[in-house]
Amino acid sequence: MSVDAPIILRDGSRAVLRPVRPDDEPRLLELLRHVTGESRWLRFFTAGPNLTAAARNDAHAGDHGGFGVLALRPETEELIGHGTYVPLGAGAAEIAFEVADGHHRLGIGTALLRQLVDEARHRGIVRLVAEVQPSNRDMIDMLSTSGLLVQRSTVDGVAHFELPIDPNARVDGPASAPLPG
Repeated sequence: MSVDAPIILRDGSRAVLRPVRPDDEPRLLELLRHVTGESRWLRFFTAGPNLTAAARNDAHAGDHGGFGVLALRPETEELIGHGTYVPLGAGAAEIAFEVADGHHRLGIGTALLRQLVDEARHRGIVRLVAEVQPSNRDMIDMLSTSGLLVQRSTVDGVAHFELPIDPNARVDGPASAPLPG
């Protein structure tokens, strides 16, 4: 993804997706500071994450083979969502998302996921993984209805998702299957 991609959200409003740049660090930090404690817990699995370090890591994901994408309001450049992946090795990458409070269930996460899948495919990644709090219904619903084959298991109370992204693993509609074992 090298250019801005306009999208229309479920409420009819517009957003623009673009790759994260290192100079986005302050904007990412602002997003993380303004989401609720619950939203931070669902993303970081802790009530007190180091937001400065998280914003720095997200802004520089490309420095380590990862990729990030932002969702912005075109009129104001307000950051309303962010998605990223970090390579794990062996053709896998872990995904994470943050959508601004008040902007959930508008399709932002789904649009970010699609961009991450496209970029990951382009870079030879064949499997995305996500660790999700069982109470994070929005994330579970998004992954489960992504149009990719979704394999889900639970380990130590955390939902583990694997999404094969090889073109042959695509399905026509939402599907899910348990992980073996």
